[in-house]
Amino acid sequence: MTLTGRSGKGSCSAPPGDDMDDTHPCQLYIWDGIKKTLVARGKVFEAAIVLHGMELSEDEVKVTVEQVLMSFALVPVPTDEVYTMAQTF
Repeated sequence: MTLTGRSGKGSCSAPPGDDMDDTHPCQLYIWDGIKKTLVARGKVFEAAIVLHGMELSEDEVKVTVEQVLMSFALVPVPTDEVYTMAQTF
């Protein structure tokens, strides 16, 4: 997975019309170019269109992390405060 580095804010809020109840469990993997590695489990927000004040593209989704499996793994879209899985809580 390529890091985009687009997010510059450490928090997010749901804009009007964002359905925060449309969630389901997910597993978060990091692709290193050779293999994919399970790094965390969480929830995906299907209807979310904005994350950290930035509009999500068609191939991006908002997730929350509920269980970290590899604390040193880098998050796909880091913020100033969060760049490893250990910092997601």
